[in-house]
Amino acid sequence: MIKNLYELCVIADRYVHYLDSKIEFSEDGFPVFKKEMFLDTEPELIVPFYNRNNKIVTDPKKTVLCFFSSDSDLYRKLENVFDDIEEYKKCMGVIGLDITVTEDMDPEWQNMIMLVNQLFVAILACNGIKIVMNARIGSPSSVENLNAFPKSIIWATSFLGCAKLSSEYDFGFISKILRILPSKLLIYGKHDKTAEQQLLNMGIDYHVYADIHRLTKGVA
Repeated sequence: MIKNLYELCVIADRYVHYLDSKIEFSEDGFPVFKKEMFLDTEPELIVPFYNRNNKIVTDPKKTVLCFFSSDSDLYRKLENVFDDIEEYKKCMGVIGLDITVTEDMDPEWQNMIMLVNQLFVAILACNGIKIVMNARIGSPSSVENLNAFPKSIIWATSFLGCAKLSSEYDFGFISKILRILPSKLLIYGKHDKTAEQQLLNMGIDYHVYADIHRLTKGVA
């Protein structure tokens, strides 16, 4: 289990070594993704990786896997990425990792976490797995770490564990979304009516997917 920032750096170095001959990197050291690596069709279902064999998953090829989970779970996925490749290939696609990055973290630490999240999904893409990028950022300036992505691709986000927007004049969320300009935004877990109204106002297409707990209880 990854226990500290040094061990996270070791994982990142391992990932970069693997990807070095398979993908280009930006001047800032972030992987550069090609548009054909991304899922271009909306899934019928989104479930966490650990629920991929749940009975509600009737068609894996119409199901996207996500990782909206605790950091301890996500660190295990980092360590096991190569062991899990064949499992990821069974499904329609995979949403990128969501290792916690927050506005109050040092900028260098934010950059490191976002880099690791991107390196993880780059490994999947280089193994023929269709990907959906996670729109998680820390401080507003950390959105710069998303510059290497093509426009008009499908992105994903979640409001699970997050406070609702404080008011219709809270523009942090919509500013980020306008920066990445998704072709569609997949929202996993719960509604935020204020955020959704902002998306509608700006003409951003989106779809809210019930989380696994609601799905297993039959709640939309």
